[in-house]
Amino acid sequence: MDQRLRILKESGQMFAKYGIRSITMDHIANELGISKRTLYETFKDKDDLVQQAIEEGTRLHKKLCQATILKSENVIDAIFSILRVNNDTFSKMNPLFFEDLKKYHSQIYLRIQEKGDIRDQKITLLLLERGVAEGIFSSLIDMKIVNAFVHKMMDMAHSEEFFDFSKKDLSKAVFFPYLYGISTNKGRELITNYLQDFNNNL
Repeated sequence: MDQRLRILKESGQMFAKYGIRSITMDHIANELGISKRTLYETFKDKDDLVQQAIEEGTRLHKKLCQATILKSENVIDAIFSILRVNNDTFSKMNPLFFEDLKKYHSQIYLRIQEKGDIRDQKITLLLLERGVAEGIFSSLIDMKIVNAFVHKMMDMAHSEEFFDFSKKDLSKAVFFPYLYGISTNKGRELITNYLQDFNNNL
């Protein structure tokens, strides 16, 4: 692993664990055993490092999700598998990460909320269209609208108003009922079966 990727990986882990504000460039240099000069030769400032660390983390997460989708039996299997991956990822993250990102790195936070190389909606749209092709989601519903709405739900789940609720409870109260509503009878049966296993193993 080259030095830049090592810095991105390890600083990203530190930001996720302790929050962004509490981790200074001095902390990162000391933790990685490199000079601040080396750090600033690689990244122009902390904001640049935070953005690139998030982009690299997102790239790796997308790669993992894509591999999960490819080996799934059906779209419901893929969705629940990705939910497990996401729950595992976010359970290890300090809530301060998102608070600090919004307050101290607002431009990066706004970019995450938009369509682009960080917030890529293509994966979820492909899943929804696959669900229609498999007879699991209703063919009478515009999946582009569904896709946009699902991402709005994701944004809400990461907002300050919902920090007091677990991702599991939010999924049970909002996401699963919505998923059930766009599904065919075949899809609802699959969701019921997967949901029981999901609740038992989460």
